[in-house]
Amino acid sequence: MLGGLVGLPAGGLAKFVLLSAAFSAFNTAQCIVAPLGMTRRIYSRQPQQVTSLTSHVFAAWTALSAVLRYQCAYNMDNAALYDLTFWSYVIAGAHFLSEILVFRSIRFPGPVISTFCVAATAILWMIKDRDVYIR
Repeated sequence: MLGGLVGLPAGGLAKFVLLSAAFSAFNTAQCIVAPLGMTRRIYSRQPQQVTSLTSHVFAAWTALSAVLRYQCAYNMDNAALYDLTFWSYVIAGAHFLSEILVFRSIRFPGPVISTFCVAATAILWMIKDRDVYIR
């Protein structure tokens, strides 16, 4: 996964997506190594619902997101991969938004603010630059 910046397409979006992949990989490891730590901080309104199992499921989703984002960063011209990566940000943002507004398991603002910043930035940037990468 650590291919560096060699071979990365021009432009800041590919670098941003690669950085997001790295953060996703870190979060995956954190959910496996210390499953109750950060996850309970994120879901701070209902920390009793966070178990090792839920954290491991969250790790699996985040690992998938990391792989998608890593592959997309190096293959920004692949329309299917670009679109799947875009939807990974939409799904992540929608999940956390629903946990704040509907299920009320997350305090806002709080640790989840960085997730919203990354998701919102990626969604808007990927919409804006789609025609730059997909021809």
